[in-house]
Amino acid sequence: MKLDLAKDKARIRRYIAKRIKDYPVYVNCGPGEDADPIQAIMLGFYAAQGGYVYLVFDTRPGKNFDGNWTLFLEDATLFLLPKWTAFYEHVCSGNPGTLILSDGSRKELKYMDDDATSEKKVNAFIGEMLRTLMIELSEDGTLSQLPLRKDAFMMVEEFDGHYFWPDIKSVATKGRIKQ
Repeated sequence: MKLDLAKDKARIRRYIAKRIKDYPVYVNCGPGEDADPIQAIMLGFYAAQGGYVYLVFDTRPGKNFDGNWTLFLEDATLFLLPKWTAFYEHVCSGNPGTLILSDGSRKELKYMDDDATSEKKVNAFIGEMLRTLMIELSEDGTLSQLPLRKDAFMMVEEFDGHYFWPDIKSVATKGRIKQ
């Protein structure tokens, strides 16, 4: 079985660009007040069940690491990637799989089905692709098209906590959105 994260990265980039283009300033499907500027951009993902990414804008001031963005998983914030779940289940059950990384390189995966770290390893590959994408979107000015607070930041998180970037201590530096 094969999963191509390079193709998925391009698809997710288009999804994020559309969400930004369509962002209604006075109606935010995320924590905080609708008309307030965005404090945090959360790009979450879940491969184990369902296969999706979610993009939530948090307008609450401060560094809110309370997970409230997960309460806003609905059609407007979700981008479905069902192949992720099939691949995830396949390799985490001890079957071999080929992962095409976002740079085009190939990684052959073969985990033992009793290996408790298999899930974290698969999530790390997906999380790193999403981290790279968010950094690119910050550097190319795509994220700055949103109504952002001056100290806005971004994060990437796996729904069950198997991946989180940046670490909480470095959100103000590594997760800072370039404006």
